[in-house]
Amino acid sequence: MHLSIDDLLAARDGHAQPEAAAHVASCRECAAEVARLAAVRDALAALPAERPARDVWPAIAARAAARTQRRRLLWAGWTAAGLAAAFTVVIGVRGAIEAFAEAELARQTQTLVSESQRLEKRLQKSEQRGRVMSGRTAGTVAHLEDRIAFIDARLSRAGSDRVPSSEVLGLWQERVRLLDALVNVEASGTTYAGL
Repeated sequence: MHLSIDDLLAARDGHAQPEAAAHVASCRECAAEVARLAAVRDALAALPAERPARDVWPAIAARAAARTQRRRLLWAGWTAAGLAAAFTVVIGVRGAIEAFAEAELARQTQTLVSESQRLEKRLQKSEQRGRVMSGRTAGTVAHLEDRIAFIDARLSRAGSDRVPSSEVLGLWQERVRLLDALVNVEASGTTYAGL
C-alpha cells in the first residue's frame, strides 16, 4: 500500500512520520512521486514574478469611489426631493385648512351681518310707531345703544387694522346679541302714548 498525498508532501518537505519516511525509502514508486513533487515545487519557485504592464488598481479604486459618490449624491437627491415633497404637502394641507377656516369665518360673519341688518330693520319699525317708554327702559336702551356704538367703532377700526377674522366674528356676535337684547327691551318695555 502506498502513501497518501499528505504523507508524500510531508516527506518531500522533510516532516514525514518515521513510518512514512521508512516507506518512501523502501518503495520506488513513492520515492519517485516525492521526487516529482519536489521538482514541481522547484519549477514553480523558479518562475519569474509577473507584474501587469501598468498598475490598474488606482483606476479601479477611483471608479469605485466615483460610483459610491454618485450613489450618495443620488440618495441625497432623492432624500431632499422626498423632504421637499413632504414639506409641500404639509404647506398645501395647512393652506387648505386655513383657507377653509377663513371661508367658514367669512360665512359665519356674513350670517351675523345679515342677522344684524334684520334686527336693525325691526328696531326701525318699532321706532316709527311712536312708542313711549319708561325712564328705566329708556336707560337700558341708551346703555345698549352705547355698547352697540362702541362695537361699531371697533368694527370700523378692524377693517383698517387687519384684525384677525376670528376677532371680527366675535365683534359681530356681540353686536347681534346686543341688538337682540335691544329689540327685546323695546318690545317688552314700551307702551303707546295716550293709552
